[in-house]
Amino acid sequence: MRSMLGTLVIAQEERFQLLDYDGVGHLFLLHYSSAVEPDQLPTLLHRPVRVFYRPATAKSIIGHAAVSIDLLDC
Repeated sequence: MRSMLGTLVIAQEERFQLLDYDGVGHLFLLHYSSAVEPDQLPTLLHRPVRVFYRPATAKSIIGHAAVSIDLLDC
């Protein structure tokens, strides 16, 4: 499974944007079996995290499926 480091900068319902350490924003949607609940996303805003995800598989999908989010001790 792929992972990405960065900071959550936007959270809305099951969607969030991660700003990686290169300054690039990435859109994620919580996977249906995600260990994270939508109401937990606001508590992760502006904190360093690692997102484990499944990449988008269709060209018409612009967001990756986030399976889990780990808070980093930075």
